[in-house]
Amino acid sequence: MDKNIYEKQHVKKLIAFCYVTLASLFLLIFLFISIFILFFPITGILDFPYMPSRVAITSFILTFICSVLAIRKLFGKVLLVLNICLMLFMIIYGP
Repeated sequence: MDKNIYEKQHVKKLIAFCYVTLASLFLLIFLFISIFILFFPITGILDFPYMPSRVAITSFILTFICSVLAIRKLFGKVLLVLNICLMLFMIIYGP
């Protein structure tokens, strides 16, 4: 009986780790695309016709979803706040 409880706890931790890992991956993609957009001031983060903006918005949404799914972990909360702050920075500071 104890083994089943331990396995369920381990599976929950593993799922949370997967969500945090996916959120981190998409946050890094969003960060690199944001830096790329900042080097070319003609396009902004909300210019949907351009491919970098589409990739950035998609990675932002995927990061947001994965961070919300991993909200129980401290790192999930940090990723969520970091993601929102980066998006606000790109909307305000970006062209």
